Amino acid sequence: MSELGKLGITVAREHQTNSTSVQGLELSTTETTKLTLTLPRASKLVVGFVPESTGKKLIKLFKRELQTGDEHFDSEIYITTDSPGETKAFLEDEDVRNAIGFCVTTGGPLQIEGRTLSVHVTGNEEGEPNEVLTIARAVVAAG
Repeated sequence: MSELGKLGITVAREHQTNSTSVQGLELSTTETTKLTLTLPRASKLVVGFVPESTGKKLIKLFKRELQTGDEHFDSEIYITTDSPGETKAFLEDEDVRNAIGFCVTTGGPLQIEGRTLSVHVTGNEEGEPNEVLTIARAVVAAG
């Protein structure tokens, strides 16, 4: 049984391929896998993580974003949350911040709500990257 299975988590995979083309000439191809983890019970966390962008920085002028105090993480990751207290406590762990940062900057957005944790990872491989395991363990522990 996988480590996620031992935690009572089931996983659905959706392989995605995105190509960038100009006038029929393919410039780049990116393969990702969206992992949708169904948690054994609903989480108190309602939070989304996306890469920081110029648009997100402009939004910060009008809306206060949760900051972790980790300068590198805060400059790379934009956080939206309806559970700021729980999210702040969840992000106190440096390993969790590093895992989220890696997944979001290399794969794409990460969402936690109810019994669902969805994360994008690079490649179309089976198995779960260590970063996903770190995040899943922390979400289950946070309740």
